[in-house]
Amino acid sequence: MKPAQFEYFAPQSLQDALNLMAQHGYDAKPLAGGQSLVPAMNFRLAQPGILVDLNHIPGLAYIRLGSDGDLHIGAMTRHSTVEQDLLVAQHAPLLHETMPHIAHRQIRNRGTIGGSLAHADPSAELPSVAVALHARFRL
Repeated sequence: MKPAQFEYFAPQSLQDALNLMAQHGYDAKPLAGGQSLVPAMNFRLAQPGILVDLNHIPGLAYIRLGSDGDLHIGAMTRHSTVEQDLLVAQHAPLLHETMPHIAHRQIRNRGTIGGSLAHADPSAELPSVAVALHARFRL
């Protein structure tokens, strides 16, 4: 199948993305890695009228230690980046050990941490790991 017709936007700033999402409401869906949304669209299980691609927005993909000593991971950080990062291995070993078991390498190369957690599939590994690590999210 092919997805239903939709409009595509690729904002260059977070504010532009937020404005598009607010303007179009529930008809708009953010597109991160697309590993869950695109197949759902192909089967017409999801039929957003608007796709807001977050891939061109700078500053959403990062892994760093905060001044509080906590590990901070940006929403657009790819699974494969988290899998290979030394800070993750040192400060969140459970997350580091989980990453190779998420889907296939091709999926991990495109899938994002924020997209996986926002999708909230109850059978997915990341939501369970986030709970086990007492993860906090800034929205």
